[in-house]
Amino acid sequence: MVAIAIIGTLAFLIALLVRLPQGEQATGRGPGQRAAQSPRWYEFTLALILLGAIAAFIIWLVSSGSQWVWGETIGDWRSDTRTIIFAAVMVALGVIGLVVSLAYTLAQLSGRSVPRQEIAAAAETPSAGAAAVPAPSPLRLLGFLAFVVAIVLLCWIGLTSTEQYGLVAQLIYPASLGVTLVLLFDKTTRTWGVKPAAEAVREWLLGDLLAFLLVLAFLNLRSLAKPETYVSSFWDILNIVLFFAAFWLLDRSSARSRFLLGYGYLIVLPLLLLIWDTGQGVAGPASWWASMWPFLILAIVFFILEVVGLVASAGDRQILPAVKDAVFVLIYAILLIVALRSAHA
Repeated sequence: MVAIAIIGTLAFLIALLVRLPQGEQATGRGPGQRAAQSPRWYEFTLALILLGAIAAFIIWLVSSGSQWVWGETIGDWRSDTRTIIFAAVMVALGVIGLVVSLAYTLAQLSGRSVPRQEIAAAAETPSAGAAAVPAPSPLRLLGFLAFVVAIVLLCWIGLTSTEQYGLVAQLIYPASLGVTLVLLFDKTTRTWGVKPAAEAVREWLLGDLLAFLLVLAFLNLRSLAKPETYVSSFWDILNIVLFFAAFWLLDRSSARSRFLLGYGYLIVLPLLLLIWDTGQGVAGPASWWASMWPFLILAIVFFILEVVGLVASAGDRQILPAVKDAVFVLIYAILLIVALRSAHA
């Protein structure tokens, strides 16, 4: 209960902090006017930091078997049906809250965002700007999320562990990789767009890295020796959903904070791997360099650098951030090679 109170207090303080500037803008407007409520990049930053802290706390809480945490051993906790049901209900409520929050944010963005292509077209032909068709609402994503929730419920309710493994390894991951190749090919052959060249380079660097890590996630799943012990369908599906969300934001949006969200996904990914290994009972690597910790630390460092760059940069110049992203991808590749050699040593 103390932890829930702390998390609720932090969430309230963040909400208060991000709403103060909007309230100041509203004071200078007329009685019939409303202030702009479009979410800003630091709101997402604070939310991601809070979400990461909560995830890290939950992982530590579950992995520790201390008497003062549970009042019993970790083995008794896992064998207690009431505790498992309570934990499942709390996780479900948390997921529902995140989905509702995402839907609300997307609804706000849909009312505020105007694509650069429409702005350019309106500047060239003023008459066409008045009759421009608005972009489809991001609330369409709720249909996709509903399908994902249905797949997760199917795995939990109607499929055995072996059937879940077959569904994820033989259908969901291959289909996701196929869609990713289509997205990359579309990005290669696309002739429209008004983004600067440096931004396009950044998108390619992070987009290629995300796609390659999706391939590694699929290979990690295929390396499972006993499909009948597979219990991580939720985490694999969550990884795929987060991948497409990050890739879509990098490729199709023009917000400056989209690269920050890409780094946020690279922070979440090692944590998902840790949860996946813990759930499957996979023993940790013998070498620290073969574990997920170097990748997590590297992503956190460059996430902070991206935050600093967003705060310090007042213009749209992306040359130095592009160099930073190139350095990040290079170090990430070196860590992957070191981890591979350490795992096979």
